[in-house]
Amino acid sequence: MVSFVRVFALPLLVTLGSFTTTPRMAVAQDAKPVPDPRQVEGITARMLGDRERALLALGEDPDALRVFAVPTSVRDVVTRLGGDTFADRERASAELREMAITNDVLMAVLEQGGLDEEQRNRLLRALRWRILYRPRGAVGIRMEPSGTAISVRGVLVTEVISGLPAERVLRVGDVILEIDGQRITTSADLIGRVQRLQPGDPIRMGVIRPAPADTPDGPGILRFEGDRVFEEVDVEFPLGSYDKLGNDESASAIGNPETMRRRGRVEAIWARWGSSPRSVGIPKALDADASPDSSSKLPSAP
Repeated sequence: MVSFVRVFALPLLVTLGSFTTTPRMAVAQDAKPVPDPRQVEGITARMLGDRERALLALGEDPDALRVFAVPTSVRDVVTRLGGDTFADRERASAELREMAITNDVLMAVLEQGGLDEEQRNRLLRALRWRILYRPRGAVGIRMEPSGTAISVRGVLVTEVISGLPAERVLRVGDVILEIDGQRITTSADLIGRVQRLQPGDPIRMGVIRPAPADTPDGPGILRFEGDRVFEEVDVEFPLGSYDKLGNDESASAIGNPETMRRRGRVEAIWARWGSSPRSVGIPKALDADASPDSSSKLPSAP
C-alpha cells in the first residue's frame, strides 16, 4: 500500500488518504456499451403507475412513510416550527437542517400530516436545503470520453487540478473504467457516482494507465491500435470535498447530473406535499372621488 492522495475530474476532488494499486484482469475491448441509467429510469417511469412514479421520484415508498416511526426528538423540533415567536421558529428550522437524520424521517412527517401551514412550509424548506446542499464528494480532474484516444469506452483524465489530491494519485492519460465495481462510460456517469457520496467516503476505481511501448505482455497488460500499451490497476482512496473546488469553471452546476437529480427530487417532494399555486387578485387603489358602489367591485384575478 502506498500513501497517496487522489482526486477526480470536473466537479470532483479528493483528500490525502490511503492509496492502493493492484493488478486487474484484462477488460474485453469489444464489450457492449452499458445503457445510460438515466434513460432507463425515464423509460421505466413512463411505464409505471402513480404510486410507482412517486417511489421513483421521491426515493422512498409512500406507504412505508405513513407507518414510519418518527423519533420523538424530531417531533419536538417540528412542533417548534409553529412556535409563538419568529426567533423560536427560525431556531427550529436551523435545527432540522443540521440534524443527523436521514431525509426519509422528514418526508414521513410530511406524509403523516397533522401540520399547520407554518410547520409544513418550514419543514419543506428544511428538506429542500438538506437535499440541495448535502456535501458532495469530489476527486479533482478534468476529463473527456476515452473514445477520442482508445477504443475502450471510459473516462479519460485530461488534467489533474493543481493543489488537489488527484495530482498525486491520477495521471493525465489514465482511463477510468469502473467505480466501486460499476462500469462507467461517460463523464456524467463519473460525476453522478462520485457526487452522491460524501467527503471522506472511500471509493475504488478500475483504471488503465499508459505504459511504455516495450512493456512485456502479461496479466493486466493491454495493447491497442498503434502499439499503445496500458496497464490495468485498481486504486482506492477517500473522497475530498466538492466545495474545495472553489471558483473552478469545471465545477459549474449547469448540466451537472447530480445537481439535476437533486433538483428533480425537490420538485417531486413539492409536488406531493407543497401548497398548490393559486392566483391572488390585487385590488386597484381607489380614486378619491370613487363612489361606495363602484369601490366595492374589485377586479378579478387574471
